[in-house]
Amino acid sequence: MPLIAIDRVTKSYGSLQVLKDVSLNIEEGEFVALLGPSGCGKTTLLRAIAGFVDIDGGDIAIAGRSMTGEPPNRRPVNMVFQNYALFPHLCVRENVAFGPRRNGVDKTAIPDLVQHALETVGMSAYAERLPAQLSGGQQQRVALARAIANKPKVLLLDEPLGALDLKLRKRMQMELKQLHQKLGITFLFVTHDQEEALVMADRIVVMHDGNIAQIGSGEDIYARPESRYVADFIGEANILPLEVRPDGALRLLGQTADLPYRATGAGEPALLVRPEEIRIGEVPADGVALSATVTDRVFIGNATRIFVKLDNGQSIVIQQAGAERDNALRPGEEVRIGWAREAARVLTS
Repeated sequence: MPLIAIDRVTKSYGSLQVLKDVSLNIEEGEFVALLGPSGCGKTTLLRAIAGFVDIDGGDIAIAGRSMTGEPPNRRPVNMVFQNYALFPHLCVRENVAFGPRRNGVDKTAIPDLVQHALETVGMSAYAERLPAQLSGGQQQRVALARAIANKPKVLLLDEPLGALDLKLRKRMQMELKQLHQKLGITFLFVTHDQEEALVMADRIVVMHDGNIAQIGSGEDIYARPESRYVADFIGEANILPLEVRPDGALRLLGQTADLPYRATGAGEPALLVRPEEIRIGEVPADGVALSATVTDRVFIGNATRIFVKLDNGQSIVIQQAGAERDNALRPGEEVRIGWAREAARVLTS
């Protein structure tokens, strides 16, 4: 039995339907990311699990018990917000103690719960400080300590790193991953940042327009996206429109050579090629080779991005790392580009 069972959940605000028959099972101990752009329904789904949003239809069950009608404080979950939601007039210790005290935990047990929570997130030395005396990362750790002090079955995290600067956000990603491993409880994490989801989550749930577009590991979704939307949202993608010949062969628009692929669905086909899969000059014998013109070259530290244009006007991005870099390429130069046959994927939705 899954720890969280979401069954055909719907939610509307007036005429706007934000969740459309969403079904999802989450196992005990998983780290799952709800990923998607603003307005896709991910935060509404998280808040529905927490009990802050009443659903219109369907059911949400936790540990085999339906949560319909259960208020937030009766659900075995705790939530961490992007803005931390700390009480400014209370010190760190009192902020963390607030949840257990509100939930009626024995007063004699609260100091040990608080101390253990603060030690878990590395904040025991700051117990007497006010939130205003802490950095953004420290405040986030206190918010996490407050959430885990209640010993929930599920920790719900609503873009908790969104207010942090880039370096701190990356450090906190690893800290959250390590915290999950240490606690062994279920984490459900909302983010619009694909890299964040790829770094931390066991499984990623990609959401789009109130629906689930795809579920899988980061590696699986990146390598085998099921639609143009998912391919474009997870990582950078070259998505090249294709035309279907009468014999079923596929060609790039405006090109005369058949490609070594076949369409497998009824939709309009397109070819997905990731930038790091494309080579300049040396092209595998069984792969795809095309003529192109360099339009720009951009150094981004650990890699170089080459922008080229095909004869049909289609733009393509190529990413070269380490020894692959060709520092001699200049805009206007004509090159041969290509990729191995298995490096591309035909999309029909």
